[in-house]
Amino acid sequence: MRVKVTEYEKVYSFEMAPVTQLCGQNVQRKNYICESIRKYFSTYKYSEIKNKWRDNVLIDDQCVGRKYFSIISVRQTSDIMQMIKWSKQSLMMEYVKNLMQKFDWQMHLKSIAEEVEEMFQIVNEDITRLGDIELTYSMSEVWDMIQKSDVSATDETDLYDKSNYELVMILLNLIDKVLEYEPKKTIVMLENIDHMVDLREYIEVLKKTKMIARKYDIYFIFSTSLDGYAYCDEELCSGVSVFGNVDFQMPEFENICEFIRENYPCTKEISNERIQIGLSRIIQKIGQENYLYSIEENVVCKLINQSLLLYDKLSEEKLPEMAFLKA
Repeated sequence: MRVKVTEYEKVYSFEMAPVTQLCGQNVQRKNYICESIRKYFSTYKYSEIKNKWRDNVLIDDQCVGRKYFSIISVRQTSDIMQMIKWSKQSLMMEYVKNLMQKFDWQMHLKSIAEEVEEMFQIVNEDITRLGDIELTYSMSEVWDMIQKSDVSATDETDLYDKSNYELVMILLNLIDKVLEYEPKKTIVMLENIDHMVDLREYIEVLKKTKMIARKYDIYFIFSTSLDGYAYCDEELCSGVSVFGNVDFQMPEFENICEFIRENYPCTKEISNERIQIGLSRIIQKIGQENYLYSIEENVVCKLINQSLLLYDKLSEEKLPEMAFLKA
């Protein structure tokens, strides 16, 4: 699915896969793309004057309409909290309402109402002595009591004590369950997730989203900029787009492997696994000018790191590769 986002005369595009990774050093462009998608598929109201946001998102060159996708957007931890905590507009409230349809909750509410009615009768025995008055309530007020519940950790700690990774996984589980009851075309955006979870956790989040995407008509969009935060296996590679001085769309994994092997500056057997690991380390530099560090910069970095008891060294020098880098 090809997505095009316009900024007046400029056009930015990427391939939106079930799991999409927007990478590269052009953070401003990625932010603009995400903001455009969020505004377009939400209740955002455009001003009547000419602006760059109005109808600036196209799907496969078509203006699909603002209700084509339901949008779930995460820019910071507080956004996740709003969806998990108990409120009228939260995903948690939507999920609990669906849960209550699974069992005869009216019967339970009736039992609660009978208990409340008995309590009111006892109270009113004294209140009626004041005159021809009494306390009353309605069944809707019983539901109001339920709505005043709260969500906390099972060990009674505050949700804010949980790590970002735990909150992201809770959100993904919640999205999974909500769509189980009410499937709908959905985009879930998690911006700058590399600033929320560590690299190992990011891989686990991707695995979780792949599982969810296989079940529903849902598209996950992640934006990252830090080295290593890009996963390029056979399933995810074509969903990686890199925004730099020049934008680049990753092809299918087998195609990029073939390109690397055919154009490598010397004869060398490189496994798919080695290519996958290498791509994850260099993807954020693709399309970027002045991306190679000088010898002096590497030496200075090593000197400082050694003072911190961090030791690293280049593997055995490969002359053909070094000659290619100097060319």
